[in-house]
Parts: sequence; structure tokens; C-alpha cells
Amino acid sequence: MRREDGDDAPPAREPRLGLILVGRTGAGKSATGNSILGHRSFPSRLAAAPVTRTCALGSRRWAGWRVEVTDTPDLFSAEGRRADRGCAERGRCYLLSAPGPHALLLVTQLGRFTAQDEQAVRGVRELFGPGVLARAVVVFTRREDLAGASPHDYVRATDNRALRALVAECGGRVCALDNRAEGAEREAQAGELLALAARLAREHADAPFTNDVYRLAAELRGAAPDGGLRRVCERLAAGGPGRGRRGRGRWRRKVGIPGWRSGLAPAFGPGRDPGDPG
Repeated sequence: MRREDGDDAPPAREPRLGLILVGRTGAGKSATGNSILGHRSFPSRLAAAPVTRTCALGSRRWAGWRVEVTDTPDLFSAEGRRADRGCAERGRCYLLSAPGPHALLLVTQLGRFTAQDEQAVRGVRELFGPGVLARAVVVFTRREDLAGASPHDYVRATDNRALRALVAECGGRVCALDNRAEGAEREAQAGELLALAARLAREHADAPFTNDVYRLAAELRGAAPDGGLRRVCERLAAGGPGRGRRGRGRWRRKVGIPGWRSGLAPAFGPGRDPGDPG
């Protein structure tokens, strides 16, 4: 879990615009984050294996906002969830992005919305809870392949029903980036996306998306890092956001969590009770 700051600390009155990069591994989340920030904050390169291994936070100032971008590793595939047995990385995502995102940026490659992308969308719903896509923007990478058309034109013309349904669930919010762009072109594209996210924030009176896990994470601000992470992991492992007792066992099986105490052991050390204060 890392924090990266691109600027000096802003004035206290400057509003926060919180963004989380989500989607399948290899879709270009980290490169998209770097395009938004205007500098290389997240590791990004073409590779056969995932490059991003842990959640990280980058920031910048834009149009009077303090923009915070949370990059994520593979949290949304079945394999990624199984690898995160103790929910440690999912817990870091919550803590870094607390008190909650104003927009989720669901990154997918233009022309390649596949079954893996659909699985990642299901993983996003599972991690953050129902209704989260009402706060999402679909971000297409490889804008250059549009050849002058708009992303809305592309969605209207596609025969990919799953993609059209996703865009509809996200309120029709779409944007496209060429992550190889530089200078003024890169900044113009970032500004287009940030303006869309800012409008979404304004629609909700600048209040971020929240759920019971985010409320816990916000309460734990200022707590010792390990203790705060342990508490959030316990909450996630005991049952996902917004689920009562009846739904928690089903949720644990769906996201690949074993008995929650045994699952937390790899994250916090063998022979240590996750409920202990430290």
C-alpha cells in the first residue's frame, strides 16, 4: 500500500475528487492512472504477468479539486480473489480510498470487452456492493483506434450486448484515452475524464459512494496502520458490504474466502489471532 503525491499539500478548502481504477488485469488501469495524474505514479509496462501487485494512491490538483486516484491489482477475477485469501489487498483498497470514491473508473480496452471483463464487473459489484455502478464511468483505452469517432458512437454501433448493458448500468458515462499521448493532448484527455467525474460528484452533492466497510475505514483514520487494516479485513472476511448474517457465508464462498480466521493468517502472520489488538 503506497501513497504518492504529485504536488504540495493543497489548501484545506480544496474539495477532494476520489477515483478508483477497476477492471480486469491487463486492461491498462495503471497507464490510465498515469495519464490522469500527468506523471508516472504507478508502474506500467507491457508484460505477460500482472505488473501491479498492490494498491497505490496518486494525487494531483485539477480545476480546484484535489484528485486522488487509487490503482488496484487483480482484485476482481476469481483467481485474484483466491490469491487475496485474507482480504488484505481488498482491505488496503478500502483504506486508501476512504471515505469512498466519487467515481469508479471501469477500464477496458476498446474492441476487447471479453468474458474476463464481465467477470471483473461482477467482482467490482461483490467488493463494493449493489448499486456501485451508478457511480461508475466506463473508460476505454486505445482511443486512437476510434479514428475520430466518439466513444458513444462506438457503443451505439457495437454488437456486444454485455458492453451495451454495462454502459447503460453506468448511466451512459463513457470516455476514451490514448495512454501513449503526451503533453497538451494527454492533459486535454485527462481533463475530459476528470470533468465527467466531477459532474458525477456534483450530482451527489460532492458526497462519495459509501457502504458499511467505508464507514468503518473512515472511522479508523488515524489508527495504527496494521490495526486499521486488520479491522477492515475482519469486516470483509466476515461478510461483504451491506450483507446480513444470512448472506455472509454465501458471499465468502463467492469471493473465494475460507473460514475468515484461517484466511487472515497469511496476511497477519501464523499463530496470531486476527482479533488480537496487535
